[in-house]
Amino acid sequence: MNKSKKGALTGSDKLMGIFLIIVVALIPFICKLNVVGVSAEEYGVIRSAQSVNDIFSYCKSVFILTMGVVIAIFMAFQILGEDGFSIDFKSKPVIMAGVLLLLSLISCIFSSEKHTAFFGVSERYEGFFVWVCYMVFMIVAMAFSSDRKRLDFMLWGFVLSAVLLGAVGIMQFFGYNIFSAEWFSKLIMGSKYSGTPLKIRFDSVFATLYNPNCAGMYFGMMFSFFAASAALMPLKSKLKWLFAVLAVILCVCVIGSDSVGGLMGVIFGIGFSAVLCIVYYIFALKSKKAAVISLCAIAAAAVGLVVLLSSNAVVVQKINIIYNAVKNGEGLDQTASFYEDVRIDGMKGIIVTKDGEFAVDCTGEVPRFMHNGRVLEPMEENTAENGTGYVYDESGVKWTMLIANDDNMPYVNIKGADAQGTETSFIFGEYEGKLTFMDKFRDPVDISVPAESWGFEGIERLGSNRGYIWSRSIPLLKRNIIIGAGADNFVFEFPQDDVISKLRFLGNPYVIVDKPHNMFLQTGINTGVLSLVVMLSLFALYFVTTVKAVMRGGDQSLNALRFAFLAGITAYIAAGLTTDSVVSVAPVFWTMLGAGFGANAIGGRGE
Repeated sequence: MNKSKKGALTGSDKLMGIFLIIVVALIPFICKLNVVGVSAEEYGVIRSAQSVNDIFSYCKSVFILTMGVVIAIFMAFQILGEDGFSIDFKSKPVIMAGVLLLLSLISCIFSSEKHTAFFGVSERYEGFFVWVCYMVFMIVAMAFSSDRKRLDFMLWGFVLSAVLLGAVGIMQFFGYNIFSAEWFSKLIMGSKYSGTPLKIRFDSVFATLYNPNCAGMYFGMMFSFFAASAALMPLKSKLKWLFAVLAVILCVCVIGSDSVGGLMGVIFGIGFSAVLCIVYYIFALKSKKAAVISLCAIAAAAVGLVVLLSSNAVVVQKINIIYNAVKNGEGLDQTASFYEDVRIDGMKGIIVTKDGEFAVDCTGEVPRFMHNGRVLEPMEENTAENGTGYVYDESGVKWTMLIANDDNMPYVNIKGADAQGTETSFIFGEYEGKLTFMDKFRDPVDISVPAESWGFEGIERLGSNRGYIWSRSIPLLKRNIIIGAGADNFVFEFPQDDVISKLRFLGNPYVIVDKPHNMFLQTGINTGVLSLVVMLSLFALYFVTTVKAVMRGGDQSLNALRFAFLAGITAYIAAGLTTDSVVSVAPVFWTMLGAGFGANAIGGRGE
């Protein structure tokens, strides 16, 4: 696999290393406001606007595609010219990556939403072409990192990534959100800046990574990598102390993200790496002293983690909710908002709330708004081009009833705004002579037939309502066994017309569920269960090769890096149980996975 001469890195080595560093360090840091058009597949189906304002995903996806093409072309010329390192196309990771892409391509070709499958859905943009780039990053990083000098060069990409993202995260942790700064808003918004800084409503650390859950996934992965390498590198190594400082910064960012998934990743990442480390000391080095020291270090780390977790009230609350749910479902069988149910009774549309029933009575010539059978008198009346609006104040909620002037499909829109200003709409209209509940595009919805579900009954609100999303996502796997719905097509597969359950567990009957909050469900539904099996096999192969490489031995610093890659990669995979693959974090992971495979191949036979 490694054809480069020993000694200093060649010019082509350095250039390829810089390309990979850009992928790892700069792509996650990029954020820029773009007004992106919505495809015909999305418009009128899941989105009512013809464009979206995107800050965190679109530009990242463009750079991913750009760097994927650049790296692939540069690698092709290098292989053809036999200049420097090459790729072993017969190696198991490369074959598995090829199979993964083939299954993904087949799913996209047969997808009913082909544009989305290839280019991605709005605000995510993780279509097939982006997945091709992920595999390019992994394969090239694997070949590049199979030499120790190139691996050391590659490390600076992870260092720079940690410095950039860690700096933004640590500032947010201490109350300074860089997005609120005028200079940064001007930089991101460009010509669209109107004098008002950006207002991104996250109270937790999110850095430039889309949301706090994605930040937890990233920081958990990077903290695990740097913490493990700092702990295991020899004392004489200068990198040991740099990595230790970065580990502290990244740890603060993990805690500040309030992400249970990120913290779960840290526990699994550090824990798995530590167990393998002890096995290595006992059976490979036959050093009981080192094993005892490692056990003590793990105990100390566990105590420190408990102390840090207990200091974060948000995380403690989330853990308590999960514990009570696992134990007896306590507190998770209640509705997520003031509203509890919707039903139709003849020509009455009834909204069940915590303060009784509100109803729109369409039996007369003019619809009436009622509370527990009592007709409400409006506070004001407004006439608009699309109809007449009536305003009510009842039960601490400001209600607006719009009687629309629509000859094609007359309807009544009931909108409630609570004390926090959160608005929830309910649209009723006449269809085939009967009153019916309608979706936000005013298409009739049969609310009497619930969506198919599996598991999580009574604990649908587990994990910020993930229980509900998972219970409706798991049944989708059985119709995507070999051929999936298409890359990034989950939003079209999910039963978006499950309005009653959405109202109960998500607080809004019209909210669009565009991700399953689980990387494995996401893969199985989008590109097929078979592709999920291949991806899991790729991860399993990495774990096996890491164990073999570690037990094979080598210098202490190299083994420290192997343990570090194992910790970081495991942390990401574990966090994937509650978080999706996104363009903000995935490029770093796939490059790290490739580097981990490469590090395992140093001094031995690659897989």
